[in-house]
Amino acid sequence: MTSSNSKGSIQPPTNNRLVDDKRNKIISVLMSVHAVRIIGISFLIGVSQGVLSPIFGYTAGLGDILIGVTAIPMAYFFKSGHRFAPKISIVWNILGSIDLVAAIYLGITTSNKTMTTMPWVLIPTVGVPILLTIHVITLWLLRRKK
Repeated sequence: MTSSNSKGSIQPPTNNRLVDDKRNKIISVLMSVHAVRIIGISFLIGVSQGVLSPIFGYTAGLGDILIGVTAIPMAYFFKSGHRFAPKISIVWNILGSIDLVAAIYLGITTSNKTMTTMPWVLIPTVGVPILLTIHVITLWLLRRKK
């Protein structure tokens, strides 16, 4: 990798540039992990089969599908270095976090007995904490001074 200075001559990358590249790669990978959230379609199926309440199933399912489908394009957009990518990535991560918190809240308040049985119970006890932690780490990296 090389970079050019204001005079147009080519120089080796600085240590800061290598750190930024590594940071951007890590953020991209963390964002792409959320592609797994397309599994939210299972909530919609649960509603259609009558095993999940519609308010919970539709809210959690559609939010997860939206974040899951956009995860890879968002990671690519961020890694491409577009000047608006960090700000849009912050919004995307906040929306993903809100969806997870809303799903937990609705899961508790709508008393879904289904969510206490296997394999459904793994979603709020394992999946959500891991994904929420990934959002928090990503937001921390995005807000960190370069």
